[in-house]
Parts: sequence; C-alpha cells; structure tokens
Amino acid sequence: MTTLEPRLVEQGYAAEARFRAWLDASRLPHIYTDQTRESVPEHFRSTMKRPDYLVALPYVGTIAFDVKCKSVYGKAREFVFDVSEIRRLATFDRLFRITTFFACLDPEGSEVSVWFPAEELMLIVGRKRTGTIRVPLQDGQAVDMGRPLQDALRDAISLG
Repeated sequence: MTTLEPRLVEQGYAAEARFRAWLDASRLPHIYTDQTRESVPEHFRSTMKRPDYLVALPYVGTIAFDVKCKSVYGKAREFVFDVSEIRRLATFDRLFRITTFFACLDPEGSEVSVWFPAEELMLIVGRKRTGTIRVPLQDGQAVDMGRPLQDALRDAISLG
C-alpha cells in the first residue's frame, strides 16, 4: 500500500468534506461509509474497495461516489488514475449492482467536479493489472456543484 504525503491526505479529506456539504445542501439521504480496513470483508480486501458515499435517490435507487481531489496534468489535460483502485471500485459496483462514480474535485476549490463511472474507466483499463492510466478531462462529465445534486445528476446522465 502506498503512503501519501500528508498534504495530499489533507486535500482528500477536504474534498470529501466539500462533497458532503454539497450532499447536505441537496437534502438527499446519504451515508459516509466507514473508512477502516474492516469495512470490507477480509477475503475481498485486495479485490474490492468501498466508495466514500452512498446516495439514495428516493423511489429510484442508490448511487455511490468515491471522492478524489485531482489535478489535471499536461497539455492533454488528463487525470491520472490508479489501475488497482479502478478495478477494486468496479468490483464493488458489480457485486452490489450500484452505479459507482469517481467524483474528481479540483484542489483549488472550483465548484465544477468531473465524474467518471467506474464501469467506463474499466473499459480504458482493459487487461492492465497495475500502474496508472491517463484519462482526458473531456472523457468525464463536468458537474456543477453550485447546483443541487438532483439537477447536476440529471445533466450528468443525460443520454442525448
């Protein structure tokens, strides 16, 4: 397991807190999942990752979010994702049949986040087992966190 710099850990906690404040303002039922290793069954710890939030859409179902504080890199304007993390979150998505998104929040605090469905990132990962992948910013869905989640979600999942 990789140890992150304390600055990056703090940025991650701040992004999760911003996301939680947005969920609170949207007034949807949600759960911040336990962050301990024990929150995942022992025999799944190396193959499954739990998301940060479960969000209930009353009368519809549940969606999940793994919140990341990510910068865009290079002229190609790409995010860098850990392959193992994508695989493990996609396993959660598949086993629990809950659509799961990586919600990438800007370290500078912009209200625009970018969402990537774990299932779609798996298509990019393919058979790669380790390392990282680079995903262009435009492959994600920009989400305006200045609006309630209900409105932002409708725009993010539009099929048109």
